[in-house]
Amino acid sequence: MFKPQPFELQEVTQESDGMGGLIDTWKPVKKINGYLDLLTGTNENTLQNARVEDSTHILIVPEYTPGITDKMRIIDSENRVYEVTYSDDPVGVHHHNEIYLKFGGDLDE
Repeated sequence: MFKPQPFELQEVTQESDGMGGLIDTWKPVKKINGYLDLLTGTNENTLQNARVEDSTHILIVPEYTPGITDKMRIIDSENRVYEVTYSDDPVGVHHHNEIYLKFGGDLDE
């Protein structure tokens, strides 16, 4: 059986820019483990539910994690960035998460 991979869940917070203004900064929220896969088996978009039409990947998190929203992003162990497009709690039973993602490139770019 495959072992879940580590991911970091991040959200934007506002910090002082030192001149009286605020800047948006991505901050870690939680470490999660899961299984990442291409949504359709290829990197091409197909017709899907409107909420996830821009999604390229899906992250299955076996341990249910509340509070994940489309205002967050996921960073994998290779520093690749995935924007959360939709976070699902299938049939509302808090068993696991299905997080739809859009690949956003490398963190270092």
